[in-house]
Amino acid sequence: MVGPDTRPTRNQEPRPNAPSVLVVGAGAAGLAAAWTLAARRQDSNCRIQVLEASDRIGGRMFCEEVDGFHVYGGASVIHESFATTRALARELDVELRPGPRKKGGQGYANGRFWGLYVGGSFRQTLTTLRTMLFSPQHSLGGNLEFMRLFSMLRKRSEDLDFEDHSRMLDLDTGQSFAEFARANSLGRYLRQAGELDLNCFAAASSEQVGAAYGMALLWLWTVNPATRSYLPRQGIGALAKALADACAGFIRTSTPVERIVLEDGRARGVVTASGESIRADAVICATTASTAARIMPQLPGELRAVLDRVSYSACCNIAFGLDANILAEGSHAGLFPPGSPTFLTMVTNLAATTPDAAPSGKTLVHALVIGQQAQALFALSDDEVARRVVAEMRRFFPAMPERPRFAKVYRWPEAICLSPGGMLNAVHELRARLHECAPGLFLAGDYTRLPSLNGAMKSGVEATEASLSYVASAAGGAKVGS
Repeated sequence: MVGPDTRPTRNQEPRPNAPSVLVVGAGAAGLAAAWTLAARRQDSNCRIQVLEASDRIGGRMFCEEVDGFHVYGGASVIHESFATTRALARELDVELRPGPRKKGGQGYANGRFWGLYVGGSFRQTLTTLRTMLFSPQHSLGGNLEFMRLFSMLRKRSEDLDFEDHSRMLDLDTGQSFAEFARANSLGRYLRQAGELDLNCFAAASSEQVGAAYGMALLWLWTVNPATRSYLPRQGIGALAKALADACAGFIRTSTPVERIVLEDGRARGVVTASGESIRADAVICATTASTAARIMPQLPGELRAVLDRVSYSACCNIAFGLDANILAEGSHAGLFPPGSPTFLTMVTNLAATTPDAAPSGKTLVHALVIGQQAQALFALSDDEVARRVVAEMRRFFPAMPERPRFAKVYRWPEAICLSPGGMLNAVHELRARLHECAPGLFLAGDYTRLPSLNGAMKSGVEATEASLSYVASAAGGAKVGS
């Protein structure tokens, strides 16, 4: 983790022949790597360069301001166990506000919404009890299975953590979460709540998500009500912007990398899509796994095969600026379990959890569409996507206006890494072997850890520390940062 006294400085520019570290990608992992490189620059005397394929910095940690609204396109919440992310925020003076203790959501079943509230009013507590007893989505058997799952996960609670996934590698048995649920007689719980939770958190089904990843997601986000989440005051973009501003002098946008160059088995730089050859003493590949596999054709086949196994969910995230809330009072989300008569998965009122996301008196609502339904929307224009989604939302939320203040459409063909069964162990072994197979090459990205914003950022920090140690060792010097 980055230490408390590591603010970047541009004093004492590295000499022209100083060793260089090149970062491919300026998403969460790449920005964390760039920040760490900049923070260690005075001690390491390294030259730094970051190449980003798109014209936008931040990757899936993306937020933009629209008419006074702070609209996120991808990641949005910082869990309390995101220790690396929270440390970076503190160093960058990005204020994190705790999410509300009182939470409410409504699940659609049998033609109506049923409310579920945590820490709400007495009336909301009665609504929750009525839902648990009478909603067709719930059953006594499902509730008992939930309690059994709670007991199972609580025993491993110290290991189910977004900061250090190595303690849960034994849970990554190769099963999907659906297979784990069937093997442990949790089928009714899965149909009742687990499947919908994974739809919302991973934008995928329980068959696509590995058992270990599914257990961590459910324990940390829903099963354990004691955990908290945080958000920057004006949305996740505040953190991305602070990182980008601190590293602006090192980042080149609109510079896609065609190939990472390996000479005599060692990383020696990259070739860009325009044909430019850039030499480097170490390369950090901070891209998605699919991009990493494509731009590293010289990587040994057995290692490339691991990257090819990594899979991602697809989702379309549509944000609407509204003059008034359309969800039930006290509710932050409207949820649609699999089998519901709609292509929507979730509709959230971001202003209910992050008041600064919308101007006073306004609200910000997001609609999430996943899987094949999302892929069907990708080919449409933004106007057509917004029109279809608004029409669908008006079926379930009568207060939804036909013409919102604005609509922003975000397409994510590779939205969230799914960590299918066995992937945590496979990538863990890949990283251990990479130093032997391709010295000077380092991998960063959420797929290299327990997939999350924190996994991406921690991977960037650790890849940087390893690259600086490698460069120092190759130059015959002492370990950098020791």
